[in-house]
Amino acid sequence: MNLNLTSLGWNPNLQSHLESYADPSLIPARVVRQNRDQYILNTGDRERVAQLPGSFHQRISSEIDYPTVGDWVVLQCDPNHDIQLILDVLPRKSVFTRQAAGRTSAHQLVAANFDFLFLVSGLDGDLNPRRIQRYLTLAWNSGAEPVVLLNKADLCHDLEAALQEVKTVANEATILAVSAKNPQSLIPLQPYLQQGKTVALLGSSGVGKSTLINALLGESRLATQANRASDSRGKHTTTWREILSIPTGACLIDLPGMRELQLTGEEAGISKTFADIEAIARDCRFRNCRHQGEPGCAVESAIEAGLIDHDRYLQYSKIKDESRAAAKRRGALQPANAKKKRALEEKEQRFKEISKSMKRTRKAHRKGGHIDGF
Repeated sequence: MNLNLTSLGWNPNLQSHLESYADPSLIPARVVRQNRDQYILNTGDRERVAQLPGSFHQRISSEIDYPTVGDWVVLQCDPNHDIQLILDVLPRKSVFTRQAAGRTSAHQLVAANFDFLFLVSGLDGDLNPRRIQRYLTLAWNSGAEPVVLLNKADLCHDLEAALQEVKTVANEATILAVSAKNPQSLIPLQPYLQQGKTVALLGSSGVGKSTLINALLGESRLATQANRASDSRGKHTTTWREILSIPTGACLIDLPGMRELQLTGEEAGISKTFADIEAIARDCRFRNCRHQGEPGCAVESAIEAGLIDHDRYLQYSKIKDESRAAAKRRGALQPANAKKKRALEEKEQRFKEISKSMKRTRKAHRKGGHIDGF
């Protein structure tokens, strides 16, 4: 995939950051795929293989500082080597993270620098509004605009009812019903797929992301698998993240299927996903109202009046509690992370002091003098 930088999404803001390095030998590149500790980059004229120098690992403070698919990086090219070096990651305009598997508060990078996030769900029997609600909570937090894509509309017996069901949880997000097998249904996607724009596709296994991407590519490039007839669920087809270019000039980031997303504790997106509930909560008598029998609770009054669906409120409470728990776990690790950061800063300072002392010593020897303490 050879594209010019503009088609890849390069813009004046990124150019100004690159120029701040004041080194004309450095060039920009975009991460189009990651293979373990190596990165496949596109520099606008060709693809290159790159890796991180040892100094990069020493100066970062968390996992989210590493490059990921979609990132723009500063590259130091050496024509005498097949593998180039990534010196830095340029500022991101959006990033999608999830909590890493297991009992940890670590964040796992998924993708970066996309303009829109297509949240794909299937209409063939595995439609789950609560899952869409969870995806939206994280999607709003990414910095990009989420769009709910209801795929396989040709297999839905009551499309209007499905749309109404999803509207109850989607709030401000746009909802589009499409079918990868019907090109006409994909026309509403064109405003999101303009040249220089990047769209990431996220959804559970079996929702038809690969089939949808093949339709947008105009060729059967990605492997697809049939869903299980018993529950309409599919198997993982995409096993890595990569950027694909489509004929409109846009870039797609194909993400592996995710059946469940754990929250990270930084869900500003909760306020977007449940804006209706939080707006009513501001009318509660007490600012710290827990909506559990407190006098003057506007939320409970709204539930009784039918203004808030009770199941929707229960889902809001569940996601809110999960987010608080994730934030608490993350906060518990802050002292350790801060200690590690201080140790690195102290080590760097010691190296600077030693370097300065050695320079003074060499200078004194050249002049035939001496320095106290040496």
